[in-house]
Amino acid sequence: MKNNFWFIVACVLVFLVGYNMNNVAISFPKYKVAVVDIPTVLSNSDEIQSLKKEQDKENKELDLLISKAQNDILNEPDRNKLIQKEADYRQKIETKKKSIDKKYNAKLAKINQDIQALISKEAQKSNYNLVLPAGMVISGGDDITNNVVKSMK
Repeated sequence: MKNNFWFIVACVLVFLVGYNMNNVAISFPKYKVAVVDIPTVLSNSDEIQSLKKEQDKENKELDLLISKAQNDILNEPDRNKLIQKEADYRQKIETKKKSIDKKYNAKLAKINQDIQALISKEAQKSNYNLVLPAGMVISGGDDITNNVVKSMK
């Protein structure tokens, strides 16, 4: 009789453990994963292309300022004026460079936020739980790059 009691207790415990394991397995959410090719998205962004053109234009202006400074410094015969002009031009060039970099970084951050919002919107629209850059994924995931590029236009 004692053996039957312990056998029944063991069977009930095994049943309860199995039942609880089944509930844990069911409760894990199934992730739907998407991948995005970031370089493709960036190369198709009109904002990025515009930012590159603006950056090139401002770098040309900076190059012109540097050329003017070099010519002006080379043609200055007085040593004291030469040192003063060199310091003045160095200050102007550094100020201009910092201004260009600050504007570029601010605009790039804004574009980055916009692209992340587009990717997030596309992922939510298609019910994806997770979006990863395509370069980080060896295999798997649905590629939503084309959808993101279409939504940018």
